[in-house]
Amino acid sequence: MITLMRHGESTVNVERRLTCRKYYGDLTDNGRDQAARAARWFADKGLSAIRYSPFHRAQQTAEIVGAALGITPEADADLCEMDCGSLEWRTDEESWAVWTSVYQRWLLFEPDARFPGGESYAEAVTRFKRALDRCDPDQNVLLVTHGGVTVTVIPPLCVNAAALQWVEHLVNTGIIVLEHYDAERYSCSAWNLAEHLNG
Repeated sequence: MITLMRHGESTVNVERRLTCRKYYGDLTDNGRDQAARAARWFADKGLSAIRYSPFHRAQQTAEIVGAALGITPEADADLCEMDCGSLEWRTDEESWAVWTSVYQRWLLFEPDARFPGGESYAEAVTRFKRALDRCDPDQNVLLVTHGGVTVTVIPPLCVNAAALQWVEHLVNTGIIVLEHYDAERYSCSAWNLAEHLNG
């Protein structure tokens, strides 16, 4: 089983800053609390390994979960957020409008949709699939990653893609559960689980 989880809330989330290349952006106090709640939720889920995007917000989330479970997380650059190219580190509305227009095309699985100076959808699918392919189907692996790339890349890799085509944006520490279906595809049994954030 493969469990994917978006990182906890970070400073760059609060700032609405586009950060798709630079790893900077620590978890906020709220983000650390979200990660700790997720760690308690995972306590009886039988995780055997944790890998994370090297962005600080994902690394710190993985380390909080790993410390609670006695698992040493490992970095995996293929789990990085979508590369938004020249939009990196911007907060202005014009940049967000460009980002949104490309993101909407990614939601439609358009292979040539590319961020200016950045990554195309097809490139993102290829490298994210490499990360999934490294997961042993006999193990329960947690991948700590990002909302944008996960929401756009995962649906077409699943046999139940039609049900996932218009999925909601992942909340911070929102959880997705995938099962291996065959050598190339997966079945998604849970999307945006966030029960650990309740109460």
